[in-house]
Amino acid sequence: MPSKKAKLSKTVLANVKIRHASEEYLQQIVKLSEKLGKDESAMDSMITPLPSEFQSPKWILKNIKGENTIVFVAEVEGKIVGYSLGWVSQPWGYKGKRGYICDCFVEESYRRYGIGKALIENTLNWFTEKGVECVEADVYSANVPSLRLFKKFGFKEVFKRLRLTVKKP
Repeated sequence: MPSKKAKLSKTVLANVKIRHASEEYLQQIVKLSEKLGKDESAMDSMITPLPSEFQSPKWILKNIKGENTIVFVAEVEGKIVGYSLGWVSQPWGYKGKRGYICDCFVEESYRRYGIGKALIENTLNWFTEKGVECVEADVYSANVPSLRLFKKFGFKEVFKRLRLTVKKP
């Protein structure tokens, strides 16, 4: 008899829809972004678990509506279970356009079903249509599943960010 996870896997994969986010999804994306912030705060002692400006409806809506920004949602049976957010820019010193994946998050119970992969694929395709020459993403060193996923797409480590936490006297 197949396990519950195996049954859910077939159901999830058969029913997942990746689409451009619209304003109607805003509150669901905000809730997911707040969960992402809590996950990040668990991996990084310098990140507060409280919502930041990057989880605000105003900021997310700006990215939904932007010309050089994209937000995709993953929907399963009418429920938004994940999202990705990225933008195109040309940072100082870069030779060409850069795509940047700011967020890619999937609800914990829906992870490991290929939803994150589908979100990244759609984001990469959008960047290609925008003519970017490279795509970057920041991933926490402790987030091994995300590191593996990005590496499957061909992402390579370019630099490491070092931090010294200063102890107050």
